[in-house]
Amino acid sequence: MWVFTKTGFFSAVQNNQDSSLIHVRARFKGDLEKLCKAYGLDPDVKSTPENDYPFRMDFTREKWAEIMSEEARKIDYTNFKGSILADSGPVRERVYLDVWYTLKKNSIHS
Repeated sequence: MWVFTKTGFFSAVQNNQDSSLIHVRARFKGDLEKLCKAYGLDPDVKSTPENDYPFRMDFTREKWAEIMSEEARKIDYTNFKGSILADSGPVRERVYLDVWYTLKKNSIHS
C-alpha cells in the first residue's frame, strides 16, 4: 500500500518474518519520525541505505490501522495537492504532483 499524507509518503507491506506486523518504509527518515511524533510513538527507524526505501519501521497491524483511520479523520482540505504546498513546501508538492500527473497521463478509462 502506498500512502500519501500530509505527514509523508509511506509504503506499507506485511513484515516478511512476522505477519502480525506491518513493515512501513519511507524515502525520508523525517516522515517516519513525524508520523511517530503525531501518534505519541517512539520512532524505531532502521536505516537501510542500500534499499529502495532507505528508512523502515514496523508497526503492529492494530496500530497501523489506528493510524490510517486517524489520518482519514484528519482530512481538513478540499484539495490534497494544495494542502501539501501549504504544509510541506514546494519540493514535496512538486514530487506529489509528478506522481499525480504520471497516473493521470497513464490512466485507462473504461
